[in-house]
Order: sequence, then structure tokens, then C-alpha cells
Amino acid sequence: MKTNSVSEPSRLATIATLVLASLCFLAAPSHAVAAELLIGRLGSLKSPIASPSTVASAEGFDLYLKRVNDAGGVNGQKLRVIFKDDEFKPPMVIANAVELIEKDKVLALVLPQGTPGTAGLIKEGVLTSSQIALIGPFTGDSKVLSSINTFTLRSTYEDEITALARQMKAVGQKRIAYFYYNISQGPLFAPVFEKIIKDAGLEYAGAVGFDINPTEETQTALVEQAAAKVAALKPDAIFTFAVGPTFPMAMRSLLGAVGKGVTRYTFSINNWEGLIKKIGVPESAGVVFSQAVPYPYANNRQIVREYQSDVKKLAPDQKINFAGLEGYMTAKVLVEALRRAGAKPSREKVLNSLLTLGRYDLGDHVVNYSAAQRRVEPAVDVTIIGGDGKLRK
Repeated sequence: MKTNSVSEPSRLATIATLVLASLCFLAAPSHAVAAELLIGRLGSLKSPIASPSTVASAEGFDLYLKRVNDAGGVNGQKLRVIFKDDEFKPPMVIANAVELIEKDKVLALVLPQGTPGTAGLIKEGVLTSSQIALIGPFTGDSKVLSSINTFTLRSTYEDEITALARQMKAVGQKRIAYFYYNISQGPLFAPVFEKIIKDAGLEYAGAVGFDINPTEETQTALVEQAAAKVAALKPDAIFTFAVGPTFPMAMRSLLGAVGKGVTRYTFSINNWEGLIKKIGVPESAGVVFSQAVPYPYANNRQIVREYQSDVKKLAPDQKINFAGLEGYMTAKVLVEALRRAGAKPSREKVLNSLLTLGRYDLGDHVVNYSAAQRRVEPAVDVTIIGGDGKLRK
């Protein structure tokens, strides 16, 4: 009887080698599979000031990306977000942005929260040296929003205050005070606010600031003392520039100091739902907010209808809100820039796409980007918290 020249162990080893080779071949990346388009997102989940807008804007941003990725991506390539928490600290914003650019090789940066960190990126030349676009910064500071390589989706603080001044005048308020936290943009914005109020034909009553203290009891006392001083100015209306934990304190203290007969105003950077959650409906009712992006609870603008439809279809548990819509619009602008950048986008190509975008209508909300300007055509809504806890235009 003739025996097999290959032993059984050798035969099994050969089969195993062939199987392993087949598996390796199947697991190896195919040149037919497109590379991902990497996007760097900034913000903080740890900071009580930045966390609410970081979460909400990211939900809206990811919602639009899901819609695009489900349809095959941009030019056949899927988008993926890399997020790094900067704790709302400017040095960390800069360090995270550099890491996203140099290590992760992202094509664009999106949704940084607040003025100080974004201003730091601009001052340190991170954006220009890397030829990268920064899209959708969550600030209304006009100097930041007009900086090269920065592309806004919102109106400026100046646009917001101008709209509020028109509202004040329309309802017969004449004497206007400025109430602010004595850090960051609070004191810096005082002369800008004064000029806008006077240009509107209103009387500027004066400004009162309060210092920041890490102890809640001391902070409350500081705000209440300042509220008493602003009440002494006898204003018809008070605009407050304060964010984070001091904003609800300011609204509560002002109500106690001036009563319901004096209207409390603030701007879009503050969250109306967060205010109600912190101090309740009775003390929040009557607070007026300017809004730098479209009102998301109606359906009179195309971009809002689109956003609402995608929430309903793709993320029914997601809450509709201003920051969510802002994130959604940011993603829409980014996708358009990537599409125009072609099949092999680079940071430079994406940036150039935005710098040559021109007047672009997202759906009844218009941005206008060029090398000379990067702005939104102002469309500020004025809203008020009703006695039922709902926000109305």
C-alpha cells in the first residue's frame, strides 16, 4: 500500500497557514474603501459654563453628519469626528487644537465654546499657520468672528444688542442699564453697549459689575450687592452680560432688587431652559433673550423645518433647541465645503472652499464668506419666557 509522502501534521499546518492568509487578506484594508474625513471638535463636557452648549451643538452637528454618512458620505467618503475636552481653559483649547491638527490630521475644526479659547487660537496663529478653517465658534464677539480662517453661523453681539435696543424703544423703555460679570468680555463690552443704546436714541443709565468668587455663598452676596446698585440707577430695563452659574444668580437678584416692572434682558449665549431649571418659572418669566440663530421651535424657515424633520426621523429622543440647530447648520456648511474641496480634500482645499463660498443660503439663513468678510446676514429674533415657562417670539 502506497503511503502519503506528506505527514498529517504537516498537512494540517499547511491548511492552517492558508486559512490564516485568507483571513489576513479579508481583514486587510482595500484600496477600494475610501478613507474617512476627520473633523476636530472642540468644547468641554467638564465645564459648567461650556457643557450645555457643547452637548447640544454636538447633537445637532452629529445629526446632520449621520444624515450625510447614511447617504454615502461626501464624495464617497464618510465623516468622523474626533472630540477633545478643553475644560473651557484657553491653554487647553490651543493644545487640543494643535494635537487635532498635527497628530490626528483633521481637515477642519468646529464648535469651540466661548470667546477666550477661540481668541487664543487666533492670537497664537494656530489657524493661519496650519491653513485650517474654524467653523461655528460659539461666541458673538465681532473681533473673533471677523478673524481670518474663522467662519461664523451666528450674528454678532452688536447685532443682538441692536435688535434688543429696537425692542426696548418699541415698548417705550427709555433708561437702560448694563449689568455684567467683571471678567472676560463683561467689562470690555460696556462701551460697545453704551454706544449702541445711545445710537438707538435711548438713555444710558450706567453700568454696574460684580466680581467672581468660587464660593457660592460669597458669589451670591456679590451679585446681590451689585443688583442693589443697578437698581439705584432707576432703569426701565437692564441688560446682563454674564454666563455660567452667575447668570441665574443675576436674574434672581435683579428681580429681587427691581421687581417685575423693570425688564431683564440678556443675549443668546445664555440658555433659557437652563435658567428655568435653576431658578424656576416664576423668577424666569419675563426675561428677554436675543437669539443669534433662527428660532427652532416654529417652522417658518426652511433650515428649521429641515432640522426638525431630521430630529424626528434620525434622533427622535433628541431635544430641539438653539444650540442644536447651530450645530446642525455648522455641519451643513462643513459638508458643503468638503463637497467643493473634491475627492481628495486637504485642509487648504477646505479652507479655500469656504473663502470662496460667497453668499450661501442654508435655508432662510444666509452666511457670506470670502477673504474680505466672514459673516451672517443679521436675522436676530427677540424672545421672552412666558408665565407658562415657554419661550415665545
